[in-house]
Amino acid sequence: MRSGASSVPATETAILRMVQETEGDAFEVRPSLRQDLTFAYASDEFTRKGLAFGEGEFRTLGIALPDGTYTNLGLLLSDQCPPTVKAAQFADDARNTFMSREEYAGSVLKQLADAYAFMERCNRFRTTFEGLERTDYYDVPPVAMREALVNSVAHREYALSGPTLVSVMPGGMEIVSPGGLPLGIEEADLDAHISIPRNKMLANVLFRLELIEAYGTGIGRIRASYDGSDVSPQIRLTPNTFTVLLPNRNAPLGAGDQAGDDGNSIAGNRLLAVLHDGARTRSEVQKALGVSQTTAIRMLGELIKRGLVQKRGAGRSTVYELTA
Repeated sequence: MRSGASSVPATETAILRMVQETEGDAFEVRPSLRQDLTFAYASDEFTRKGLAFGEGEFRTLGIALPDGTYTNLGLLLSDQCPPTVKAAQFADDARNTFMSREEYAGSVLKQLADAYAFMERCNRFRTTFEGLERTDYYDVPPVAMREALVNSVAHREYALSGPTLVSVMPGGMEIVSPGGLPLGIEEADLDAHISIPRNKMLANVLFRLELIEAYGTGIGRIRASYDGSDVSPQIRLTPNTFTVLLPNRNAPLGAGDQAGDDGNSIAGNRLLAVLHDGARTRSEVQKALGVSQTTAIRMLGELIKRGLVQKRGAGRSTVYELTA
């Protein structure tokens, strides 16, 4: 591949993308290199939903080719599925101290159920009462957990090695899946409610099992679940990863952060880093940190009280900068 005036070897990921663009097919439709597959877990899930799961359905769903050869979709649904999900709970947002860690194997349907159960166990709640009515306000909205996890299974690039990573910290939960956006999708399209799933047949299986309610609505559901909160979910993209961060709605500012050498929390240092390059408006700070207006105002106020940040101007021209 050309890089300036020279040629450099293409990465494995770049070669994979070129092959996909040239062949015009997807990983899930190709014949599996392994054919000694069993489907005990998948069969139980289909039966539980009252759905048939025999040879006819294998061909209809794309689990097997007309000659009976299993496809990679069959491999993913089988008990021998190679990709895994790794889950870990940390005592701090810097992820220096493990509290627990697990790895889930088997059918992607089993991995999905196991990973969600892990997140559910870690998802604490704050209880409030209005009269006799009790309300449990979860750290992370269950609908956001569910949609983010299902999307990571449905849309990850299974041709890439490496597990899906689920991390639980005091400040929230993070899911990282291999593979960036599918071909034909850009970051701006995520809010347009369009759906071009990377694994169309796997998405169809999840839809039949009622794990996906409708195509193209997952991101909207995640964001809507945080309406009225001081924090909002964040999406980070690289060419090879798709990351969803679901912040803890009940965590005070800096909860779980370890102090840096200067005594500031990780959250405080993030804000100071934003202001290091120059004065910023409140809305610019809010966008850079991916937080709500209320949280941005509170963070700025705390650093102003500590004498680290100063406010200049008034009204719409108000900016915040590091104290000289």
